[in-house]
Amino acid sequence: MNVQWMKSVLVGQPLNKTKTITGMALLAALYVLLNSLIINFSPTLRVSFSFIALAVSCSLYGFLPNVLFCLVVDFLGFIVHPDGAYMPAFALVLIVKAFIYSFFFYHQKITVIKIIVAQLLVAILANILLNSFILMFMYHMPYWVSVSERLLKNVICFPIECLFLWLFFKGRDRFMKQSFLK
Repeated sequence: MNVQWMKSVLVGQPLNKTKTITGMALLAALYVLLNSLIINFSPTLRVSFSFIALAVSCSLYGFLPNVLFCLVVDFLGFIVHPDGAYMPAFALVLIVKAFIYSFFFYHQKITVIKIIVAQLLVAILANILLNSFILMFMYHMPYWVSVSERLLKNVICFPIECLFLWLFFKGRDRFMKQSFLK
């Protein structure tokens, strides 16, 4: 693995450019909007399509700028749609997702295989294991109950999420080829 490429993924785009800040702000607004359009199955289980905005932001700006993105959208999401007490540990879940998406999508040709592997890692590490761990402390529920609930949800949502990411990245690539934003 190339050290320069890995440094590029971790550092990402500089935050002192207006174009970077504006793009991230628009994607943060999209994230908060998509995160407020949720489907609740239970108090601890819901489906959202906000992952699309995070994945696109990671593909454009890299990991380090998206750490700030994750902290901001986690807090803004709570302000817009408060659901109980604010739990900053969920920002850590977003940061793990940002690392995975940045690793697979930043300065990369995005393929179906990369989307599947990235989304599989996000589902297992962040959605199932880390979220369950946080919810175990929040609601004093057994860890394996939360894991089994999330496992079922992620098995059902995995192909849908991969399809949405593929469609979004295909549309973005087509738009970038035809626009002045190259």
